[in-house]
Amino acid sequence: MASPSVKHISQECFIQPHHVSEESKQPFYLTPSDLAMLSVHYIQKGLLFTKPPEASNPTFLDTLLAKLKHTLSLALVHFYTLAGRLVTKKEQDPPVYLVYVDCSNRLGAKFIYASLDMSISDILSPTDVPWGGIEVERERTCVWFWL
Repeated sequence: MASPSVKHISQECFIQPHHVSEESKQPFYLTPSDLAMLSVHYIQKGLLFTKPPEASNPTFLDTLLAKLKHTLSLALVHFYTLAGRLVTKKEQDPPVYLVYVDCSNRLGAKFIYASLDMSISDILSPTDVPWGGIEVERERTCVWFWL
């Protein structure tokens, strides 16, 4: 299967935590096991949902995206490191390298809404899923989250 191309990136923005907790103002230092995982490819997981009947409403998508952004902002209060940036710091005396997540920059987690020219069947093809293909109707849509 050829790689699908993005038809259109409709929205691209950063979502900040709904409110700032005191603990998110401090650097989040990585453990030795966290540091070892930096050189490993991260695991991507996605969630697929069928298109609900109310999706024919012209305001459905705007409402859905607004709810997703709001819900993400609430989740980032508790999982604030997902909105941070990885920082490395070298100190001279004593010589040490520090790696931590800086959550004080307040940039937030990147949120992208884009559409692809493919169906859920294309996503769940045997080349992508180890247990084989799954028959899915073409007239469905999905919401995919990456962490």
